[in-house]
Amino acid sequence: MSARRARTGATRKNLTEYQGWPKGIYPMSDGWVPPCYPKEDELIEFENKMKARKKATLVKRHVCVKAPQFEALSKREFAQKSDYSILAYAVAPGEYSGEGDDRSYFMIVYYEPAKRSKVERAFKATGMEINDYEQVVVDPDSTMAQEERFMYAHGEGEVGEVILAEYEYQYVAKGTPEYDDPWGPTHAEGRFWD
Repeated sequence: MSARRARTGATRKNLTEYQGWPKGIYPMSDGWVPPCYPKEDELIEFENKMKARKKATLVKRHVCVKAPQFEALSKREFAQKSDYSILAYAVAPGEYSGEGDDRSYFMIVYYEPAKRSKVERAFKATGMEINDYEQVVVDPDSTMAQEERFMYAHGEGEVGEVILAEYEYQYVAKGTPEYDDPWGPTHAEGRFWD
């Protein structure tokens, strides 16, 4: 038995089967890869590191806040001290959101169940009561990239991350043409973006 097989405890994989293998055009048809690409030992080490990571059990709450509260809650130091992470979407101007301090944000707040009272106190300090908002358990097998990121970060003790989506959340009233459109609402200037 070769040293590589004995060391890994299994048969060798093709390089492209490893979790850390960069996706793309390599290896070429003749097997060549650039020298900067990871070697098999590095891929095995990366795969073992990924398998050893711990996921935290998280819960989440969906809340809407105005701009001043969002500014206070989204400060990384405040979020780290209060043990939560946030995924936020700005709400497009309209019936439920305005400009400046009247701007609304849809936030999904993630935290560990044991930190519930600490998170509620943090929100109360900014003038927001979240006790009435439903607390939902995050699916540990979630494939949503941000949820996976938060579960691993909280598992490693790295809390306080705030992700502000680059697109806006748009509220569309029932019965409007945008609501009935199977492709969803479109922005008035969207035709200029392609």
